[in-house]
Amino acid sequence: MSELLMPKLSDTMEEGTVLGWLVPDGAVVTRGQPIVEIETDKADMTVDAPENGPLRILASEGSVHPVGAPIAWIGEGAPAGAPTGSSPSEAAAPAASDEVATNIPVGGDGTPQEIGMAVTPAAAPTAAASATGPDRSRIIASPLARQVARDVGIDLANVHGTGPGGRIVRADVDAIAGAPGAPAPTAAAPSVSVAPSRAPTPATPMTFGQRVPATRLQRTIARRMQESVATAPHFALQRDVDASELIAVRRQLAAARPDTPTPSVTDLIIRAMAVAAAERPDVLARWDTDAFVVPDGVHVGVAVAVERGLFVPVIRDANTKSVTEIAVQVRDLAARCRDGSITPAELEGSTITVSNLGMYGIDRFTAVINPPEAAILAVGVARPQPVVRDGNVVVRDMMTFTLSVDHRSLYGAEGATFLARVVQLVEMPYSLVAG
Repeated sequence: MSELLMPKLSDTMEEGTVLGWLVPDGAVVTRGQPIVEIETDKADMTVDAPENGPLRILASEGSVHPVGAPIAWIGEGAPAGAPTGSSPSEAAAPAASDEVATNIPVGGDGTPQEIGMAVTPAAAPTAAASATGPDRSRIIASPLARQVARDVGIDLANVHGTGPGGRIVRADVDAIAGAPGAPAPTAAAPSVSVAPSRAPTPATPMTFGQRVPATRLQRTIARRMQESVATAPHFALQRDVDASELIAVRRQLAAARPDTPTPSVTDLIIRAMAVAAAERPDVLARWDTDAFVVPDGVHVGVAVAVERGLFVPVIRDANTKSVTEIAVQVRDLAARCRDGSITPAELEGSTITVSNLGMYGIDRFTAVINPPEAAILAVGVARPQPVVRDGNVVVRDMMTFTLSVDHRSLYGAEGATFLARVVQLVEMPYSLVAG
């Protein structure tokens, strides 16, 4: 017999929310079996049973508990009178709303995660239900998939999961919702707007005069951005970039390598950033009271936008990866941001970030530094524009880069020469795809 404690699932996690139990109270679980979904400050995670035995639930769904607090007992001999479905800290914890979803994304050509809705409590199946239908206590689905299914009136027991371990993800529910004969949304549930990946909108629309509780992820984003603005003295550098050759190279890659993922503009810019940063470790150094701390490698974060939030998954040692490898990894991370299977470890450790809003038609913007990094690159849309070349007016695909810099770590000339090198690589991109 052992206590199941609220685990520390990220380096910044101090408390977690019990989103939903995947098995009912009293059920016999096996070591390694997914039993509970926990919302952390960075992602939603599934926790496995540490041993075999009957499960005695202590923490109710929606309750918030500090790291290390008991949320269940597993094994024979659980203390008598264990408060099934309740939690010692539940009285002080804010109630979770069934309508509150969590996050966030990849600015750029990827879009990351739509995760984190509070899960409707799953009741233990009755004998009659077991005899006439599937065991709902065994349904494993991401919180967002549960919410979307609830909103459009789809029974998750009829959905085949394509996520890790058979987990039902939003794409599985969307596939059923779009199939002929799919049930219409119930009158009691708000309809869900399934927006294109390039135009994320809230799953539950806001109305005037409404107070909408923020998710743990949204509160974390707000806190980190406030800390960034309050502690890091920002300044911004801008350069207009001729992206014509970059776009041409991308088209050539699509034609020459039809069996591999075609790198996006964002993927190529990530590669350029990584190459430039590998030449200039000072750009990655963060300020720490009275010293500069240089990280152990070039780990590029990619802002991925999703409904109600933003994720920044990390391409580790990006300077050692080909542009094709970067493209594959960005797509994988973005997809797992969407289906809720991204892990906290994949959202930590970035040393510089790229945020691309060009796909939304944004010409230029100034991004907020992602602490404790020293710089972030904001990328605007590429548009055909008349420019002067060798005394002649020609039309080129132009875009704007804006580098936000922490003035404690970098000064104007240092930031300017780094941005110039990134622009040089983008405007002469063939070295980015060599090898």
